[in-house]
Amino acid sequence: MNENAMNPSICAIILAAGSSTRMGQPKQLLPLKGRPLLEHVIRTAASANFSEIITVIGCEADNIQKAILIDDPRFRWVVNEDYLSGQGSSLKAGFINVADHHSGVMVFLGDLPFIVQSTVQSIFQLGKDMLKEYEKSFVIQPKYKGISGHPVFFGHQDKNIFMKLQGDRGAKVIMNQISCRQSIPVEDSGILFDIDTPEAYNKAVSLNK
Repeated sequence: MNENAMNPSICAIILAAGSSTRMGQPKQLLPLKGRPLLEHVIRTAASANFSEIITVIGCEADNIQKAILIDDPRFRWVVNEDYLSGQGSSLKAGFINVADHHSGVMVFLGDLPFIVQSTVQSIFQLGKDMLKEYEKSFVIQPKYKGISGHPVFFGHQDKNIFMKLQGDRGAKVIMNQISCRQSIPVEDSGILFDIDTPEAYNKAVSLNK
């Protein structure tokens, strides 16, 4: 068994390019617990042993890069100029930038800031173990009270499949093509709590007073 198989390299992709039409303002930079909302997601991802962390941005890309400074050599921004066409284009942009030596990719959404680090670690570890055990493509998705959420782990993926994504069709299109799918139950409502409306943001702020 070669070294890559024994110690697989795993990349994180954070999708945060949207124009926040339902929010009415760029949600990536909304203040939450003293930091921009998106920064919480990035720092949660950074808590795991990813080889690389790619954050895909589009709307307000310059302002986001100025406001969020991440001092981590694993981290980099990717700007999706085609962000208005939908989330599928951002997922595609992320995978275009994933190096070939990464055998696993975990996809986060930039508007889920309450996922706890232990959830990320549990998915990461299961994904790493499955990368060693399986050679075919697989997907791992967390579930809270029977409902699937994020982040989603993709193992041994053919990047060419993601290159076919168009418009607002996201990871579900890819997941439906993969027969090996694993759920991991978690006690973490944060995997479902996306902040995409003013009501959701107000709830998030009230929970953290």
